[in-house]
Amino acid sequence: MTTPYITIGCPTTGGGTVITGNSSFLIHGIAVACVGDKATCPLHKTVAFIVSGDPNVQVIGKSIARVNDTLSCGCKLLAMQTLVVRG
Repeated sequence: MTTPYITIGCPTTGGGTVITGNSSFLIHGIAVACVGDKATCPLHKTVAFIVSGDPNVQVIGKSIARVNDTLSCGCKLLAMQTLVVRG
């Protein structure tokens, strides 16, 4: 099974987008998002934090976020690209 990584600009199930990432790991020139990075959430009227990620793939000690990982508001992350990792 494969799961896309999340990058800045990826959408969320709450209608928001990922707004921060780690520029030391880029996909198509866009920073990947990790646990602790932020996403807007219009549904819950907040800026939420990414709270789950891949425990086996980390950037500077933080797990990289994947499709369906969770935000602090309860929404999920969605992909905008098709680059995948094996899971």
